[in-house]
Amino acid sequence: MADVEDSSRTPRGDRPRKRRRRTMACTQCRSRKLRCDREYPTCTRCMKSRTPSKCTYEDGFLWQQPATLPTPASVSTDRPVDPLAQVSSAPRPAQTGLINVVTTPSSGLGQPLTRADALLSTVAPDQGSTAYPEGDDAYRGQSRPAGKEKGFLETVLGAPKAAVDQEPYINTDVLHRPRRPAIEESTPLSARPRRLSTGEDTEIDGVLSPSHELDLSPRMMMRGRDTKTRFSGSGIYANVVPQFPDIRAFAEEIRHANPILSQVRPDLERVIKGLWKRQPLKQAFADPTIESLIALLPSRSVADELIGVYLTYIESLHRIFHVPTFLTELDDFWRMISTPSAVSAAFVVQLLLVLACAWNLADMGSLQEKSATPLKCYTAVEWVLHAEKWIENAHFRRQEITTLRLSILSIMAKNYHGMKRSKAWLATNTLIRQAMLSGYHRDPDQYAQISLFNKEMRRRIWMTMVELDLQVAIDRGMPPAVQAMDYDTLPPLNIDDDEIHQDSTVAPAHRPISDITDSSFQTALGRSLPLRLKACQLMHSPRISCRYEEIQRLDWELSRHLSQIPPWDHIEADDLVKQHKVTLWKAAIGTKLAQTLLSTHTPFAIESLREPLFAPSARSRLDAATMILATQKRLFDTSRPLSLCMLGEWTLQAFLSICQVVHAQGSRNTSSSYPLSSSFVSILQDLPGLPESLVSLAETALMALEGRFWLVLKGAKDYFFLSTILALAKNQWWLLGYTLFIYFLPGTQADPFLGKPDEPP
Repeated sequence: MADVEDSSRTPRGDRPRKRRRRTMACTQCRSRKLRCDREYPTCTRCMKSRTPSKCTYEDGFLWQQPATLPTPASVSTDRPVDPLAQVSSAPRPAQTGLINVVTTPSSGLGQPLTRADALLSTVAPDQGSTAYPEGDDAYRGQSRPAGKEKGFLETVLGAPKAAVDQEPYINTDVLHRPRRPAIEESTPLSARPRRLSTGEDTEIDGVLSPSHELDLSPRMMMRGRDTKTRFSGSGIYANVVPQFPDIRAFAEEIRHANPILSQVRPDLERVIKGLWKRQPLKQAFADPTIESLIALLPSRSVADELIGVYLTYIESLHRIFHVPTFLTELDDFWRMISTPSAVSAAFVVQLLLVLACAWNLADMGSLQEKSATPLKCYTAVEWVLHAEKWIENAHFRRQEITTLRLSILSIMAKNYHGMKRSKAWLATNTLIRQAMLSGYHRDPDQYAQISLFNKEMRRRIWMTMVELDLQVAIDRGMPPAVQAMDYDTLPPLNIDDDEIHQDSTVAPAHRPISDITDSSFQTALGRSLPLRLKACQLMHSPRISCRYEEIQRLDWELSRHLSQIPPWDHIEADDLVKQHKVTLWKAAIGTKLAQTLLSTHTPFAIESLREPLFAPSARSRLDAATMILATQKRLFDTSRPLSLCMLGEWTLQAFLSICQVVHAQGSRNTSSSYPLSSSFVSILQDLPGLPESLVSLAETALMALEGRFWLVLKGAKDYFFLSTILALAKNQWWLLGYTLFIYFLPGTQADPFLGKPDEPP
């Protein structure tokens, strides 16, 4: 009773107020009394019920987000925000199935697209390098049942923000103003004015200039869960997929309209699992010996044809051999093949890898005619597996030029056959570090104990390794292993292999770059190597901090190298091998420079619809993608080996970039939510056949990719995925053409680019 009396005497104002429960679900789930996952702007239930337009939230939805997320209204103006306190109190990022969602700061360019864009971080850029997610999805902590593990393309085609970060790149909250006085750190960055200082000390509100400091976070993709994850940077083509927001609905429509696709899929899976997984990848074999390695070799006529293909299309791009010495050692090997004890096992492994690299470029019918035993489609894969196992068991105590050749050939052979592509970046990084331990990154002229011949071979090997690592880094969206400041090895001499030999004591004269030699390609491509290393490091860093004028400068320098590709036109008409070499050299140099331009401009081109400053990047991106696909079309019409040599991740990136341009133009002009740009009107009027030409380039590239997918026995899902995107882009463009046709029907009196037509008079 005393307790009751004491409690009854408690003043009413001291009682804890009961917290009013806020509505968290959307209106549809609340009316149907169903659990809502509160995904914004559309929850999962409304998305599955195909009523996304009815999914709405109360006005206080943003207020209901976790209190650890700072908002402009809740930031104290008395003291600056402590970023460490925010890190310790912030919830974990959301996990969707097996995919860890990683978001980047919202751009803030123009009007916010969603309410989540209004949740802006108040941490100034000089308080730390940690970037905090600003969308409410990253703080919600929702999770879905793991279920069956999804593949790569299922991940990409999943719900928005499933795996690939789809947030805008640019965060204007971290634009620095060096000419303005420092602003109080307690002032929310979203509330700070954006001004441009001109030479006359006048200011224009809300305008960016090329001299502004930009802070970007490149798109990335992370698959897996908890500690078992796999990261892919912006170089992987899946990061372009978010630019097709309607791809999933379009793919579902195709699947329902064509039931035969569901019938074909089991057969396709049986072929992949039976042919590629079990035979020979899943078959165990004994440790290779010199006898078993020699038994794997084909007949000499088959080997000679494959070696000729290798020297023409691969060695001319990746210099690792002194060709006369290699051919002499090859002749000695065939003479001693009957006595395995006298044969070097390292040379046999090297020969197997050379044959495996050239396997897909050779004519299989011609090889079969020269072989006494039947050749299977996975014969070269067996060569690679046995060679790789022998290298693992060799345990070299010290790296020398032969072991480096084996490592380079192993990486290239696995790449040509689509094997262990996810580990290629790790393999090239390890290779670079091993070479640095042997001093290959320092020019050998400083050491008297190295012969003139070996000095030149060390330079060739080092340049090949750096180029190989750079290519893999760009493809995977990762930083390269070295920069130009990390080595001082000189470029190789522009000479023929016959001009130098192991007993040479005087270095041959370096020829002009316009002369055609065995090292012309490596010499010409090496001139742009420091610039491409710098661009890769900049665009694939966790944070891209630069001025847009630096991107424009980088574009100018890369374009200058494109214009300086040697013509190499002094070729005899009957020398087909040299003609193919020169054609391949020009295409490879142009493609590598265009891929660097493509990776540099893509982040800015995506934002060009919202920020006019980045319009040059949109044009440069289209030019680079068109150059890559046009080169591929020219090689595809010329020679099959030339076409296969120029197929890679750059082809997929260019293909998707072209499709995205066609799709975006169609979407902007068939939907009232996108304003029609005057530049598009000009293109439509002056170049009416441009979209059709772009689609034609994409179709040719798809045919070339189909041929490569058949050779490596992988890529069936990629092919279906790319075909779906191309069909979506063409469908969107045809819808625009139909709309224009309706507008231009006789009897209508209106501008089709300004509004609906007037009624007939």
